[in-house]
Amino acid sequence: MRLARLSAEKRKSSSMQYVKFDDHVISDIEKSLESWQHVSPPTADQEESSMHQDMDSKHCSEAWRNGLLLYVYRAFRWEPGHNIPVRVTRLARATADHVFACREDNSLVAKQALLPLFFAGCELMDESTRRKILRLCSLWDEVTRYHMINSTVPLLKEVWAEQEERGFDNVWWGEVVDRMYAAEESHGGVLQVRLCFG
Repeated sequence: MRLARLSAEKRKSSSMQYVKFDDHVISDIEKSLESWQHVSPPTADQEESSMHQDMDSKHCSEAWRNGLLLYVYRAFRWEPGHNIPVRVTRLARATADHVFACREDNSLVAKQALLPLFFAGCELMDESTRRKILRLCSLWDEVTRYHMINSTVPLLKEVWAEQEERGFDNVWWGEVVDRMYAAEESHGGVLQVRLCFG
C-alpha cells in the first residue's frame, strides 16, 4: 500500500513545475526488499506437513518480494520506450516460479500471491510461462469464484494485446489497468475491487 501511495505522489509531482519527488524513500524500500529473507518457525521441521506449510509460506513471501521489486522498477525507475533490463525479466520469472512452487491442492497460500503473479505475467513474453499463469488463475477461479481472480485473466490478455500492438518496451501495465477501470466506471459499471497501480 505504501508503494502505491508513493507512486501516486510521484505521478502528481511529475505534473508540478516546482516539486521534485524524493527517490530516497524508494531506494530504502528497495534495499529492504532485496535484503529480506524468510525465517522458518522452530516448528517447521517437526513433521512433513509443517515443513510443506513453511515451504509454501516461503515461496509465497518470495513471490511478493520479487513482485514488489518489479513494481518498484516499473512505477519508479522505468521510462516508456526504454528497454526492460534482463534483471526485471529475471524478477518476473522468479516471482512466477515461486508461485508455481506452492502446492495446488489443499493450499490457500499460493492464491495470496495473485497480485505478484499478475505483475510477473505482465513482464514475461515467454508463452509457456504465460500459459502456466493462465492455467493457475483459471484453476483458482474454479475453486474460489472470487472476483479478483476472475478478472485477472482478462486484464493480462489486455496488457499482452497492448504490448503486441505498441511494443513490449512501450507499455506500462499500470496505465492499462487504470484505463480499463476508468472505462468501466464511466459506463456506470461497478468494479467491486478498486485497482490502483499508480
